[in-house]
Amino acid sequence: MNREKKLILILSFNILLMLIEVAGGIMSHSLALLSDAGHMMTDSLAIFLSYLAIHWSKKPATTRRTFGYHRTEILVAWINGITLLGVSGYIFYEAIRRLFVPQHINTGILLTVAVAGLIGNLAGMLLLRHESHENLNIRGAFFHLLGDTLSSVGAVVGGIAILLTGWNVIDSLIGILLGGIVLRSAIDLVMESTEVLLESTPRDIDIGVLKQDIENIPGVRGFHEIHIWTITSGRRALSGHILTDNITTRESQQILCAARELLNNKYSISHATLEVECDSCANNICEFGENRVPHPAGGHRHP
Repeated sequence: MNREKKLILILSFNILLMLIEVAGGIMSHSLALLSDAGHMMTDSLAIFLSYLAIHWSKKPATTRRTFGYHRTEILVAWINGITLLGVSGYIFYEAIRRLFVPQHINTGILLTVAVAGLIGNLAGMLLLRHESHENLNIRGAFFHLLGDTLSSVGAVVGGIAILLTGWNVIDSLIGILLGGIVLRSAIDLVMESTEVLLESTPRDIDIGVLKQDIENIPGVRGFHEIHIWTITSGRRALSGHILTDNITTRESQQILCAARELLNNKYSISHATLEVECDSCANNICEFGENRVPHPAGGHRHP
């Protein structure tokens, strides 16, 4: 089953669980179930956006969008992260409010519905467990399901505790704990997607080490003007200038092939734009406009 079909299946099941929780909350007078239903409604929207992002990312590139629509995934991941921040804030608010205004609930209905929600959310997490490590957008949907699962666990534990002890404050304490877990996931997702949008160097790449690796290729004297960024999950790009001696075109192509192979195999950089320049090129001072200096080969060269 591909990612899109998995998301549609999870979305359908999430909506069904949300409706069940609304009915259960009304019947049991449980604000916990009604709040979780609202949480699931937000998550259903996030999963739907994740589906749209994957669908849009398959659109071909155009002359205006030369990288296609891949960044749609990152934008939606960022929105999911912001939504999670709002959800965690609501969990904190609701948990603290219940410390002062405890609710009398029907624990039988609460436990039945909460267990059903727990099973459904666990099934959704299992479907997405592999893709969540490879795709930011799927990770956003996974974290939403994680939030729902933790909410269901909290509802189950709280329901059992209330049934055995009658101490309603346990529900609020569990809510604060769950809010902290969701908050951490939200912060990680927002930070990572923001770094992609700012075209930051991926966290696992050390530019100094990468520069040294390229300079260790036979015939390379230096590597500079290095820019590394992420287009979308699993797709990285790099641009840079390789300094060489005065060599032939065939030799420069051999260096380029070796550099691209190293970048792809070691750093998972599949899109590399590399410019080979010799000493005479690197030392040539060029300017834009009317006063730009001709390149020794007869053309013009950017600085």
